[in-house]
This record gives sequence, structure tokens and C-alpha cells, in this order.
Amino acid sequence: MNTPLTSRHSSRSLSLLLALVLISLNVLSLSISNALQIVSNWQVHRNGLIAQQQSLAHGVAVEVQTFLDARWNMLNTAIRMSDLATAPVAHRVEALQRLLALDPSFEQVTILDEKRFVVAAVSQNRWRTPNFVDTALVEEIMHQATLRNRYVSSLRIDGATGEPGIILALPLVDSFENSRGALIATVNARFLWDVLKRQLPFREGIAYIVNRDGDLLACTDTARVLGGSTAVDIPVVQAFARDRSGSLQTLHYTGLTGIEVVGSYEALREPAWAVVVEVPRTVAYRDIVNDIGVSALILLGAVVVSGGIGVYLARWLSAPLHRLTRLAERIASGERDLRVAVRGPREVEILAHAFDAMTTQLEQNLETLEQRVAERTADLQTALDRVEAQAQEQARLLEEIAQQRQVIRELSVPVLPVTDQALVMPLVGAIDTERLADIQDRALHTLQRSRARYLLVDITGVPVVDSQVAQGLLAINAMCRLLGAEMVLIGIRPEVAQTIVGLGMNLSSLRTAADLQTILREITRRDQGRATRNGEANGNIAQNRALFDLSGSRD
Repeated sequence: MNTPLTSRHSSRSLSLLLALVLISLNVLSLSISNALQIVSNWQVHRNGLIAQQQSLAHGVAVEVQTFLDARWNMLNTAIRMSDLATAPVAHRVEALQRLLALDPSFEQVTILDEKRFVVAAVSQNRWRTPNFVDTALVEEIMHQATLRNRYVSSLRIDGATGEPGIILALPLVDSFENSRGALIATVNARFLWDVLKRQLPFREGIAYIVNRDGDLLACTDTARVLGGSTAVDIPVVQAFARDRSGSLQTLHYTGLTGIEVVGSYEALREPAWAVVVEVPRTVAYRDIVNDIGVSALILLGAVVVSGGIGVYLARWLSAPLHRLTRLAERIASGERDLRVAVRGPREVEILAHAFDAMTTQLEQNLETLEQRVAERTADLQTALDRVEAQAQEQARLLEEIAQQRQVIRELSVPVLPVTDQALVMPLVGAIDTERLADIQDRALHTLQRSRARYLLVDITGVPVVDSQVAQGLLAINAMCRLLGAEMVLIGIRPEVAQTIVGLGMNLSSLRTAADLQTILREITRRDQGRATRNGEANGNIAQNRALFDLSGSRD
């Protein structure tokens, strides 16, 4: 009589404990899962928000940089193509008028000579021309022009017309690189504002451009710019002022409109401006807050359902598990020939059969376990030795490949002395950015070591000469001149010449020759003529010195 009562009491205790465990595990697992899901969603949403903000700031910055670069390029092209530094006044005025016709964002274009006098000036509307240029600004522009720097001003509002503008200025130089003044252009800032409005895809946010002083240069809310608002107290602007690298940032702060926002910025390459994009925090995190509320409701419902299921499963599983536990204790005590006969759910029956199989296989496994461990250890040691040998062989091969690559790199840009005063650099194959840098480095270092006066660059074997290669050759020519040498370009094939002319490249400052023999003969004749002139000069000096000594002896 006592044995059945003890069994039922144990069964009831196991049932209660199992129910509590199942409910607790379900609640804990659901809570952890839901919490991890919320954290994951929050992180994903935050990363997506950061990526979206940064991508948006980058896109707007690219558009603004493209807008400014286009104006710089147009001004620079006008200087080079129209020769604004030395052309007649009428020709300069005509060139400036064409520039205004090509780009309506230019309000006024003026040419100042080196004495600060206006040489030529044109405007979109000569009866209503904004005047942004004052004496201090002219002095600053001319100072930058003397240093051969480009100049861009902050936003300036004309008091008479109320038009916003930005001043761009480039130094005027002639073909001999002499300073001839400055080209000053007034760009209507409303065109820059339109770029911001086109790139901002939502209405809740705001985008604006600031300099390192916190001055507003452009904004999607144009009233703030015209009203003279400043962004110097905005944390993201302060971060931009401190960060000279121009890296992207995403911050939470009180924005330009006075509300909590999520903001990002990206600095322009030139000038020292930054594009700032701000989105209200409530808008930025609206979706994730809604997801958290839905997840909380789902968690509450799952807890209620899992609790009921846990109680039911605990009552169903408690009785057979108790019997199976007693049998397992007997097997653990050493009764390995015991056969388990427990009825219950399919999993419990499978577990009972597993106990039988475990008892049978336990002794067999114990006998073969040590043998298998020894075999596996030997196999692992053999595999480890093989991997170490392969690693050493790969290291040796990588070192040989690196040495071969260095040799090939040195042989791809040879510099050969042909005379005491001349070096030949034959170039063969396509030229990319890395190889162009190697060519410049080899040429300069060889000239410095050899003290040669001529560098003969043979491009007969170069299949294509694009604008990048042509600019690199011009840079080598300029560097050679700084070292007291002269560069001569040899072997320009007809198709290469057509390509250079089609690209509009100006290679007038670069000396060329048809072949190596021609330029060597010319160098030889020049050196012989120089030697003859030096000999005659030395003879004249000796004769004059003799006459002077004779007259002194007579006195």
C-alpha cells in the first residue's frame, strides 16, 4: 500500500516541476528570442539608418562637388582655350559672353589685371548686376592668384538686389606661366540651392551646406539662409570643424530646426565645405518603434499559449519518465543485462530501446575506444605534418613570386645611357597609373645620379596615349626642367598623334623628335657647338689678359 502512494506522490512532484520548467523555459526562450530579435532589428535598422544617412549625404555632396567642379572646369577651360591672360580686350569680352551663354548660373564674370584694374567684365543683366566684390575681397583674391591658388568665398547677399551669390576666382597665367591677374566669376547661389532640393527625397528632413566657421551657404529651407541663420552651435557642424579628414559621421543632437534629429555630414573635396543631412528622430525610428510594440504583443500571446502547453505536456510525460528513471538507475548501478519495458509516448519508447542498445554496445565501445583514439591521433599528426610542409612550400613560393615581381617591375621601366649627356627610356606596353608613377620615379632618380642633361623618352611601343598618360609625360617634362635637364619625346606614331590632338591636349611645351638617331645627332652638334664657343671664349680671355699684362709692364 505504501509503495503506490510514494509512486503517485513522486509522479505529482515531477509533473509540477516539469510544468514549471517547461513554462519557465518557454517564457525565457521567448523573452530571449524576442529580445534578441528586437536588438537585432534595432541594430539592423540603426545600421540601415546610418547607411541611408551617409549615402544620402554622400549623394548630395557628390552633386554639390560636381556643380562646383563643373564651374571650375568651365572657367579654367575659358582661360586656356581663349587665352584670357594676353588676348585683346574685345576677344576677352567675347569669350566671357560665351561663358555666360553656356552657363546661366554665372551672374557676372570679370577679369582683373595684376594692378587690380578691371580689364573686361560682362553680366547676365547689365542693368541689374549684383555687386558682391569689395576691396578686401579683391585683395584676398589677388593674393591667392599670386600663390596660384583657386579662391571661393562664403555666401554673400547683395544689398541692392537681394540675390545670393558665391565668388569663384582663378589665377590668370600666360603661356610662360607668368601671373596676369585673376578671373572672377559670381555664381548665383540659388542654382546650388536647387541641387539640394532635388537630392533630398523626403519632406521631413533638411539638408544644408556649411563651411568650417558654421556659416550657412545653402539650405533646403532658403528662408534660413536669407535670414542670416548660422549653424555654428550644431554638434555635427562642430564635429566637421574638428575633423579635417572629411570622414562620414552620424550623430543624435538638436538640429538646425530646433528638434531632435539624426544627422550626417560629408566634407567636400574642395572647398572646405560640408553637406549636412538631418532627419527628425521620431521619423527616423518610427518603424522600429512600431515593430517593438508588435513584438511585445506577440510575446505576451506566446507566453500564455506556451504555459498551457507546458502544463499538459508535464502531466502526460511525468508517469513514464518516472518509471524510466528508476530503470536507468538500475542500469547505472551495473545491471547491464536488464531489459527495459516502458510504455508511453513514442519518444519514451525510443529512449527505452536506446537504453537496451546502449547496454549492449557499452562494453564493445570500451574495448575499441582506446584503439580508435590512437589511430585518430596518428592520422591527425600525419595531417598536421603535411599541412606544415605545404605551408612552408607556399611561403617559399610567395617569396619567389615577390622577388620575380620586383625584377619584372624594374625591367619594365629601363633607363639606358647612350652618351655622357643623354639617357634613353624606351617604354613598351600599356601605361597605367602605377606604372606611370614608376616611370616618373625612375626617370628623376636616374637623372639625379647620372647628371645627364637630356632624357629621351621613346614611346614607339606604347599602343595608347590617353589624357592621363599625356599629363604624366608633361609632369615628367616639368620635373626634368627643375633638375636642369631637358626631356625629348621620341616615336610619336600617327595614330597616337591623332589621339592627342583629339583629346585637346597642349603639348607645345614638350620637345619631340622623329627617332633616336635624329635627336642624338642634334645633341652631338649642340655639344660640339657649345665646346667650340667655350674654346673661343677661353681664347679671348687669355688674349685680353696678355694685353693687360703688357700695358702694365709699360707703365
